[in-house]
Amino acid sequence: MPSIEIICLSQHEPTDFCYLPCAVDAETTLLSHRDYPSLFQRDFDQLQGCIYHLGGSCLRFPGVWQRDAYTAANLCTEWWEFLEFKPRYKLAVKILLKTLLAASPEGKLLFTSDYQFGPSKVRRYKRPITLEQFWQRHDEKKLWVNASFS
Repeated sequence: MPSIEIICLSQHEPTDFCYLPCAVDAETTLLSHRDYPSLFQRDFDQLQGCIYHLGGSCLRFPGVWQRDAYTAANLCTEWWEFLEFKPRYKLAVKILLKTLLAASPEGKLLFTSDYQFGPSKVRRYKRPITLEQFWQRHDEKKLWVNASFS
């Protein structure tokens, strides 16, 4: 199952997103929730800030994510080769990204998607993209899985 993790660079205290229709688990220890080694943990180890793990709405209930995998599969219509958020979650993710970008003292985020059965090629985009470019890639079905964007 896919994981979507976002790091808000240099943020000291996590932002509360309990009002969103999806689960958002946040912490200051930059550690992936993946059961197997994350493709991006080495990248996380070099950063400081808060990490946000996106998950399906069922994970908002107490005790569920401790026994079930914390994945973003329920947020997406597609995650095998590229990410495509379900229409009912797209606005929530837009709000989350815009809010986090404003909360970062550096004005930077690291967005990662990690799917254990996804493409074998891991893409680490070094050139920063804007939120508008991010959503354009999303809508053009070019927001690749097993990739990181800053």
